[in-house]
Amino acid sequence: MMRARSILSHLSRRTTSGQFIPEIDGLRFISIALVVFFHLSGYTVAKSVAGHFDNPTDNLVALFASTGHYGVQLFFVISGFVLALPFARFRLLHGPRPSLRAYYVRRLTRLEPPYIVAMIGIFVIAVAYYGAHARALIPHLLASLVYLHNVLYAMPSTVNVVAWSLEVEVQFYVLAPLMALVFVVPNARIRRLGILAAIVAALLLQGTAPFKDPRLALSLANYIQFFLLGFLIADLYIVAWVAPSAHERAWDVVGILAWMALVVTWMDVARPAALFLTLALLIFCATFRGKLLRRAFCNPWLTTIGGMCYSIYLLHYPLISALGRHTGHIADRAGFTAHLLVQAVILVPMVLLASTVFFVVIERPCMRKDWPSRLVAAVRLESLESSRKLIPQRVRSIWGP
Repeated sequence: MMRARSILSHLSRRTTSGQFIPEIDGLRFISIALVVFFHLSGYTVAKSVAGHFDNPTDNLVALFASTGHYGVQLFFVISGFVLALPFARFRLLHGPRPSLRAYYVRRLTRLEPPYIVAMIGIFVIAVAYYGAHARALIPHLLASLVYLHNVLYAMPSTVNVVAWSLEVEVQFYVLAPLMALVFVVPNARIRRLGILAAIVAALLLQGTAPFKDPRLALSLANYIQFFLLGFLIADLYIVAWVAPSAHERAWDVVGILAWMALVVTWMDVARPAALFLTLALLIFCATFRGKLLRRAFCNPWLTTIGGMCYSIYLLHYPLISALGRHTGHIADRAGFTAHLLVQAVILVPMVLLASTVFFVVIERPCMRKDWPSRLVAAVRLESLESSRKLIPQRVRSIWGP
């Protein structure tokens, strides 16, 4: 037990504010698990030499796996919730005023180093080991590094396909302080109705002809309703959910039923978008208000892995592609479900291990708010020590220690 706690403490995510919300990292775990399952399933199908894959509608496992990309939408809701909190606390609870300069600098220092290292690393490996043409790939890398690949090429990044959603996230990060002005409205009912009205308006606009353009389809405009839902949940979290719920068991039932309904909704091609958002709202509410669900999503192993979701998200797709080349033949004639299970048993631990190393070495240090100044100080100290070693003893005796 003590060893497990020690391991988790070294892998735990650092928060800028120091206010850790374990339920959110539990939901991050579910989101990243869905996305990994989706890409693992897709790779298994795409690379199999066997002819046993039926239409996804003929296999419930295949059908469920094909919907795992909706974990990205859950990530969008979480981002809306997390980024709304400081602005909502300032406006609604008279908390400290968020510094816009600190807000934007923090986005850069927290998210950019892992992203840049991952994207350049994937590019180098693709060129050095898999024969990709550097000259052809460099423009895509540069566009991805400045979060403009969706706009310039009207398609997800060819360096790392998952970067498309990170471009959407960056657009939201830029506009979030402006969107947070909704919390200026003092009346809770009017404020929340305003957020709901904006969600409905977004859904209606997304059904119009301009959104058939892939550039618009791969932009914040096509996903803003999920971030707005996060704003609504943040409003409820800090204003309406101050005291524990008197109906914890009922919320547990609501949450479990909502998860079940969400799975069915995902697997329905004709699902109404408003139903997805409604179920997602119930799930988030139940996670915070239900006793059993809150305990489940606060499990330290789930929250620790969920806290590493950014590293896992950046690396899982290229890792599945690279490793799956060597494991894809295993059990490929055993049927879709058995093949997917075997590949999951082999690949998921490898992905998790590599992502954990990346998290500890690259991402977690960037979670320290003061890491840039600490790095500069360390470089200066190292430079000073190196200079002292290079100065001859006679010169040092003149100038002193």
